Amino acid sequence: MQDENFTFYESKESCKNLILFIHGFTGDSETTWVNANGKSFASLLLEDDYIKENFDIASYSYFTTLLNLFADAKVKLRRLKAIIRRVTHKKEKNLDIDELSNNLSTHIRFTLKQYDNIYIVAHSMGGLITKNLINNDISKSGTTCVRLFVSLAVPHQGSELAVYGKLISNNLQIQNLNPVQQFINNLNQNWVNLDEKPTTKYLYGTYDEVVTKHSAVAVDKIEKDVVSVPDDHNSISKPENSTSVVCSIVKNFIIEEHTHTKLYEVGRQSLSDCTQYEEEIFVLKMLVADIAKHSRDNAKELFFNAEYMRKLLSSKYDQKYLTEMIENIRELYKDCYDMYLADGNMNSGQLLSEVHSRISAQDSTLLKSFIPALRLYHKKGMLHQMANNQELDIWWCKEQSLNPKTGN
Repeated sequence: MQDENFTFYESKESCKNLILFIHGFTGDSETTWVNANGKSFASLLLEDDYIKENFDIASYSYFTTLLNLFADAKVKLRRLKAIIRRVTHKKEKNLDIDELSNNLSTHIRFTLKQYDNIYIVAHSMGGLITKNLINNDISKSGTTCVRLFVSLAVPHQGSELAVYGKLISNNLQIQNLNPVQQFINNLNQNWVNLDEKPTTKYLYGTYDEVVTKHSAVAVDKIEKDVVSVPDDHNSISKPENSTSVVCSIVKNFIIEEHTHTKLYEVGRQSLSDCTQYEEEIFVLKMLVADIAKHSRDNAKELFFNAEYMRKLLSSKYDQKYLTEMIENIRELYKDCYDMYLADGNMNSGQLLSEVHSRISAQDSTLLKSFIPALRLYHKKGMLHQMANNQELDIWWCKEQSLNPKTGN
């Protein structure tokens, strides 16, 4: 693929997944991503067989300079190269972040149209371009092809240095980075208001004096995954080797999200045998509560889907997240069971229906998922996973025994 804005490190004809590196203010594909040994971040990721097999990798470059004096010099150098190569050269200038994200959006729509899933690793101002791109995509069409956004030392709350930079330059990009300007405030508010957004991971450098820890994490209404690394603002984008902490973290995030994306494409699983799980505790509990067969069969399928997901989401982060969600579902169950005990007219089938309804109602709030593949039916299935655990008190009748005296 030929385009002056992109440098491809891996390109396969039929690949649908792209890892895209986006540099920050005054950076480019060389100075931002290449370490002292001449190895790019992309080449380090490609040392992993899973990455190399499943992804193309590219870096995206855009025009950015500190002062207009440097901008003129940069344009003249590019014009000279264009004459040597006998190609047409356009006179470039510093664009604001909104226009930069619009240009990137155009490239994604046309230049990168073969890719269904884009995993962005963005440094510094490149993260604000990415964030604005995602905001615009979802606001306009309700979706985005960006599946993962890895934020490396991105000034989500602006940069104090931009306040001083304004004194020496009228650069629009510096104005956008100013924490007291309207652009940053609007960008953050739009981000908070998004109901659905790609999985986002925030990395900040403990030695970073350009972007503070506070600024490196976006304002949001949902839980955030924030990781500290022993780097400064420049070294965080130039890992020394493939085992360096930043490289290992980014690689794990990409592989983990790719796994989630594949799960999302699988969809709901159906039971091939309706007699399956007849001897499981969660089914026996419904039998003694005299819950209708149709409801029992539905619970079996929900349980099956939750078990399928539990086995595939095996990372420590995923397991921690699943544990927290299960606890929230358990609290919803307890509220419903208390209501069942207090209401003499409520039967076991109504109790089960009420808990399922509560889970549905909380799907996008209390039970909002950071894992795209984790759907509503998985969350309902978690309820029956808990019922299958003898140590947890999930019951559908007042007699909490598999052999109740009533003989039901």
